Amino acid sequence: MMHGPYPLQALHSFKLPAFAAGYIQLHCLRDIADFCATVDLKRTHFYILGGGSNTLFVRDFPGYILHVQLPGIEVIAEKRYKVLVKAAAGVPWHQLVLFCTARGYGGIENLSFIPGTVGGAPIQNIGAYGVELKEVVDTIEAIVLATGEKVVFKAEACGFGYRTSFFKTKWQNQYLITSLTLALYKEAKYTIEYEAIQVMLAQMGVKRLSFQAISDAIIAIRKQKLPDPAVLGNAGSFFHHPLVSIAHYQWLKQQYPSLVAFCTQDQDQIKVSAAWLIEAAGFKGVRIGHAGVYPLHALILVNYGGATGQDIINLATQIVQKVKRQFHITLVPEVNIVGATMGQYTHGNGITSV
Repeated sequence: MMHGPYPLQALHSFKLPAFAAGYIQLHCLRDIADFCATVDLKRTHFYILGGGSNTLFVRDFPGYILHVQLPGIEVIAEKRYKVLVKAAAGVPWHQLVLFCTARGYGGIENLSFIPGTVGGAPIQNIGAYGVELKEVVDTIEAIVLATGEKVVFKAEACGFGYRTSFFKTKWQNQYLITSLTLALYKEAKYTIEYEAIQVMLAQMGVKRLSFQAISDAIIAIRKQKLPDPAVLGNAGSFFHHPLVSIAHYQWLKQQYPSLVAFCTQDQDQIKVSAAWLIEAAGFKGVRIGHAGVYPLHALILVNYGGATGQDIINLATQIVQKVKRQFHITLVPEVNIVGATMGQYTHGNGITSV
């Protein structure tokens, strides 16, 4: 356990300057138990950090950063068509994807190259290219931070929704996820409805589909579209794709025929592309000081070097205001914003305020 000020700039992908009052690495379950026994968490600020790929520190953090680094991946059961794979919370997510695709296990290949760790994946219910994590979760193991007790959750108990779960909402800061067990398959079931995947598979000359081939295609697509956080600080998609009523969508489509949207399981709603909204509002490639909107993907806000958390918030606020005025849609951040004072977003719809 280290006492601050402890620098956080290298621990999150935005690479913004911030310090924490305390910092502890959690390498095993005993580390977690010792921390829970020594620190009164009811009276202490804390933030659970994995890969730091979905976090924006706006200012110094007045409590402990709990840096989860629990290691290990194992196959715990395998049958002819099904397999259970368990991974510890500190494993990089993409490492788990590579482990599974190399063995012919399907279900998460469309989630290739997503940054962050296994422990953060169910909190956000990560998703990409027509697949969400909730579709393959079997169980989640966690520690009750108030007591140090171990608990196991079945997938249906976790309140999974679009980029959310109970761990992000009503259970926030109550549990520390320690591992995730996925129910994967070995059958030739593929999700390649997205045109970008089909185009990339064709460009790569893939004649026979496989989980590995789809994973390779997704990696290639993401490398083309997304900035490398090691080179340009960012946290991937900054905003959720908003859900709107069919009537609202039809109204917008009449005015903006190029509007991009995606069908959902709810027949009364449709998901509108946040990237399209931001670009149509004139922000793609815009740079204000050291903060900007990535020129190749409008959904990504970037730190060009020297930006502060408040610089990113100020840019995000301008985007939200313009999109709301122009399209009557309120964008909600997907990134966990720590220590923010962003007006209407600081209470319950997308931002963690401490």
